[in-house]
Amino acid sequence: MSVDETTRTGPPEQSPAQIREVDRVVRLAQVALGYLVACFGPYLAGIAVELDRPRGELVWLTSTFGAGLVLAAVTGPIVLRAGAGLVLRIACGAIAVGAFGMALSAHLAAAGAGSLLVGFGCAAIALTTPSLLRGPGAAKRIALAVGVASASGVCGPLVYGALETAGMPGRWAILATVPVLVVAVAHRTVSGPQDGPVVKVRVPAGPASLGWLRIVLSVGCEFCFVVWAVARLLDTGVSLGAASALGASFGVGMAVGRLVGPRFVDRSWAVGAAAGTTMAGTALVYVGQDPYTVTAGIAVASLGIAPLYPIMLARLVSVPNLTARHSASIGSLASGTAILAAPAALAWLDTQIGLREAFLLPIPLLVILLVLSRRR
Repeated sequence: MSVDETTRTGPPEQSPAQIREVDRVVRLAQVALGYLVACFGPYLAGIAVELDRPRGELVWLTSTFGAGLVLAAVTGPIVLRAGAGLVLRIACGAIAVGAFGMALSAHLAAAGAGSLLVGFGCAAIALTTPSLLRGPGAAKRIALAVGVASASGVCGPLVYGALETAGMPGRWAILATVPVLVVAVAHRTVSGPQDGPVVKVRVPAGPASLGWLRIVLSVGCEFCFVVWAVARLLDTGVSLGAASALGASFGVGMAVGRLVGPRFVDRSWAVGAAAGTTMAGTALVYVGQDPYTVTAGIAVASLGIAPLYPIMLARLVSVPNLTARHSASIGSLASGTAILAAPAALAWLDTQIGLREAFLLPIPLLVILLVLSRRR
């Protein structure tokens, strides 16, 4: 099945200096994105305690990123006409404002407004990244960008936990991203490769749909851990500060996996090895009754999850005759769908069978991903 689509011929090549500049700004934005997303889990657990509300009722505060991705998918082709670099800078400014709302107030209205700005801004970063990094070496450039995000994500839970342990609100940790965002906004020259002259082609909808579903499954597995790992650790009896610090093991594994991953993303066995490692870690999280076993399971699972999104995103952007704007929109829709659905499904399972059993959810998602990854 295919549909008519207006696309453009191959983009002009960028100079090495332009490529380095684009990579630099994208990585700055990804530093903030990775740090803030890693704070979602501790933030959800902490704000639930501060407001004395069930954590399942407040999961929407950490779902704004997914909602923003869905909105970005719908509006992406239009929004990106303004230029991916400009959209990236505006997003970084919005996130900086939203970070103050989330960090400085425990009132639901302020926290909600801040989370909307942060979530929608992070979504815009995710939307613009594949557009800015497309072209030669896209898979490795994307893997390195999200690797930087994962590395910064290690710091989020650690800072959050340190503040909680010191008797201060852990949510203040969110403010650490503001200087990085200001630097990213200050870069005025960033621009990605431009599409060439418009031509009329037929875009294969089948490969694009398959790419969308692969990203849904890989990101869904990732955000089960991002949003709920700290809560799972809390259920083993440790304090919020300790759970936040131990939850940083997910960021450590993601950083290692995504920084090492570019060497292996093109291998035929990469997806199978990543899925198997993730399943093994997920099983440890399930069987663990103490924080140490659960932490080990989270770390192992993160190593497996790390390369899945870059691999699936690179496969999507390599679909023939798919423009940068439309591939970015499809990727955003897939990620947003996963971020909205998977943590919410796990939250519902938590109320039905308990969080320990609910954490088995990534395993069937990975089985489906393995099956779909064999299809071209």
